[in-house]
Amino acid sequence: MSVHEFDEKILSELERAGYVRRKDLLKGLTDKYAKQKGFSATSLNRRISELIRVGTIVTIEPKDFAEYGISDEDKRAKYLTSASYVRKKKTLDNVIAKVSDGDPLDYYLMLKEIKRKMAESPLSPIQVTRLSKILGHGKRTDEIAIEIMHNIFLRQKMCLSEEEQDSISIRLSQLLSDYRHPHVSQNKKHILDILGFFCNDIVVFQLKDDIKELASNKELLSKDEADIRAESWIKDLYHSKYLVHTLGDSIDDIIEEMWRYNEDGKKEGHEDKRKVALIVDDLLDYVAENKDKAVYNDKTCGARK
Repeated sequence: MSVHEFDEKILSELERAGYVRRKDLLKGLTDKYAKQKGFSATSLNRRISELIRVGTIVTIEPKDFAEYGISDEDKRAKYLTSASYVRKKKTLDNVIAKVSDGDPLDYYLMLKEIKRKMAESPLSPIQVTRLSKILGHGKRTDEIAIEIMHNIFLRQKMCLSEEEQDSISIRLSQLLSDYRHPHVSQNKKHILDILGFFCNDIVVFQLKDDIKELASNKELLSKDEADIRAESWIKDLYHSKYLVHTLGDSIDDIIEEMWRYNEDGKKEGHEDKRKVALIVDDLLDYVAENKDKAVYNDKTCGARK
């Protein structure tokens, strides 16, 4: 293998990770290319040192951890990143910094620029946290910001500190009330997915609110059970692998809700309430059948089931 090919594999792995400790980079590379001749830890270490020396790989010191969103209590730890990642990060920092406070058009243009650059310039945790602060400044702005966060949290692997998670979850929870109607929308579904991924209890509160609205929809409940099941927005929103773990944690509460509607439906003139109980029963089936497919953020930084 040529030196050029060797370096390309190292940098490719580093670009994929964004930033990583040297020992973890070595392990990832040796595991991935264990069967390739000449790809030893010794050879890798030598090339990494050379790439650091010429500036192709940059060392992130503990004093810079906060800027990169690195949460590591070991103050002797050092992380590696590529020089191109540093350049891209600075570009996005400059884009975010351009935004004047309270101007929706500035927010919109900034988000569009970030969305275009995302494939080659992944956002850091601290950038995403800053990005979340512009939520609530208009529907079209929210739509792009929520889409960006949905993509980052659910399709990529990002390590957020507990403080960052709380900050983003609070903002999304507050925003959820703005998107209660229509019953199903991309913004609402994406917000619920993210909150479910972070195991936030607001998902269960919103579920109860949606069930209550379903129970008050006399036109829908007057239909046959099959039609209600097909048209109910509960399935569209809550049958999601990102919500399974959170709903499972509150399963007793949801079961109680099902039985409450079932009992209410036994009263004269309220028979349709039992159809609501069946919708909740469908959700309970989904949670039980998809436990092994649940996707959620584990407390171990960056790990997820």
